[in-house]
Amino acid sequence: MTKKNHLSLVEDKISLIIWRNSQPMFMAILLLLMYELLESGLIALGSTTRLTAFGFTVPITAAMTALAVGTSIRCNNRAVKSACLDKSNISLSISQTLLSSGLILLTITILAYIFSSQLLQLLGNNSWLLSQAVIETPHLSTEQSIYITNRYLTWVFLGFVWQINAILRALNFTHIASNIMVAWITLKGALALLLLLPYSPLYFDSLVAISWVHGISDVTFTLISLYILHNKIKLKWPSFNEFKVQCKQPKITSILVIIQQLITPLSLAVLTVIAASFSQTYVAAFAIIFKLEAILLLIPMALTTSMPAIIGFNYWSGHHARVRQAFKYMFTIVITLQLLIAIVLYYSVDFWANSLCPHDNVSIHLNHFLIWLPWGYIAAGCVIVYQSTLNAKDKVIDATILGISHRLILLVPLAWIGFNDDEYSLYPALMLAHFMGGILVLYMFRRSNISTVKNLESQRQTAM
Repeated sequence: MTKKNHLSLVEDKISLIIWRNSQPMFMAILLLLMYELLESGLIALGSTTRLTAFGFTVPITAAMTALAVGTSIRCNNRAVKSACLDKSNISLSISQTLLSSGLILLTITILAYIFSSQLLQLLGNNSWLLSQAVIETPHLSTEQSIYITNRYLTWVFLGFVWQINAILRALNFTHIASNIMVAWITLKGALALLLLLPYSPLYFDSLVAISWVHGISDVTFTLISLYILHNKIKLKWPSFNEFKVQCKQPKITSILVIIQQLITPLSLAVLTVIAASFSQTYVAAFAIIFKLEAILLLIPMALTTSMPAIIGFNYWSGHHARVRQAFKYMFTIVITLQLLIAIVLYYSVDFWANSLCPHDNVSIHLNHFLIWLPWGYIAAGCVIVYQSTLNAKDKVIDATILGISHRLILLVPLAWIGFNDDEYSLYPALMLAHFMGGILVLYMFRRSNISTVKNLESQRQTAM
């Protein structure tokens, strides 16, 4: 990143900066989320049993993506710091960061692979395997096993795609990063349609086909991304001693950031376990709902690619008035657009529920989900963007507390109450949990503002 780029973050009009920095990645994120929904939709064209088999793996694959994103945030932060403070060694620093992040993912992959069956068992998969529907179609358990094994084998490549993309954005190659993401998802979508659409000449009616889609695209774009990054900064292979020194540096901040990314998959896993104890239909519905949730939160997710840098640079530069203005724009954008989405979905709920899944027992859950949850996502969106800006202000502990409070302390108990109350009470209960998370954001934001004002007054008095 250049000095001019740094100055633009603290001098240009806030609204212009938000648009300029968010827009390039918006389409990439939209396509990524649309692919996730396409994947579930294509599987839903088959039997409900296959969709349920896929649903039990969703929390695990969500954790894979979350850890890949978590390590990419680590890479992004290291790249920004190197670009600002140690430009002469940026190639070596980034190479070391990529290697260490890859080793982290590889270690977790080996552990997850060893305990793969136990992870599925914790999610309630074993009880489903004993159901009559699976006994009548025994090949589904084999499909599920091969699918999740293949996903483990290509997990590291998924991580490298995210990590290199984050580094390119950190070095101000935003448009290149966006184009890579768009091409990556386009390849995934094309392969998915080619292998999973019933009318395709290469149609392969199996979950294994999905693992091939991810494996081919992730390996391909790891190589492409590495080539592009190397052309930009000439990556350097570190010596053993250099890598050893880098590994010994304090990692508490990186660990907390990665933990934050695991909070949402953990909450999804807990919800899946609870749901499986009530009805397998919930699990089938969740296979689509968890993907749909990410699409409905597209706006705040897009803002997380720009707001941390905007808030962070102005905060550390002492431009507190601009920080408050940025927060005002951020919350206004999220609340306004999420409210608009909720209104549109409320008046077209039947169309979307029936379009997303042909099975009546699943589509009725989608109907209730689309009635209630989009209103809760007004508050959930505020939680997502505010948590990302707390990390930018080096308030990683506060960000972790917010994530745990929202997704585990509030959401899981209220979901349990909803499950026990009525078959469809889960959805208003989840909406309430999101609203309570929004109230927590309001409390933390007001407390932060009061603290900032007190610090500024203290500095003025000291100067006098």
